Amino acid sequence: MNINILYLPAELILPIAVIMVGVSVWKNPPKMGEQFGFRTKRSQRSEAAWNYAQIAYGKMSTFVFIPIELLTLAVGVTSIVMNFSDLPAFITFMAVEAAQVAALIIITFAVDLRLKKHFDEDGNLR
Repeated sequence: MNINILYLPAELILPIAVIMVGVSVWKNPPKMGEQFGFRTKRSQRSEAAWNYAQIAYGKMSTFVFIPIELLTLAVGVTSIVMNFSDLPAFITFMAVEAAQVAALIIITFAVDLRLKKHFDEDGNLR
């Protein structure tokens, strides 16, 4: 059995989840204080900062993770077609997952930097 067939669905879970959350907070931002949403110290300083962070995170995660989803699919299909053996398949899987997690971390820092640029330490617009 080609192990890559098992890796592909696992690789696709994170991008799909991030896109779904991104669209959700972008189109229907959660209210401040709810357990759901982009929750950093900077985003929770004011209602305006909170709303800005939800929309910024939603847009950024959606627009970044749609291409990541397509690239993940391309890499997964390529590894299936080329029938990578167990070790190369696992290494490919781990590299794809690491890139996805790195993208999440970068998006978090990018949204926080935007908040820092547009809001002061008390959460007021600059």
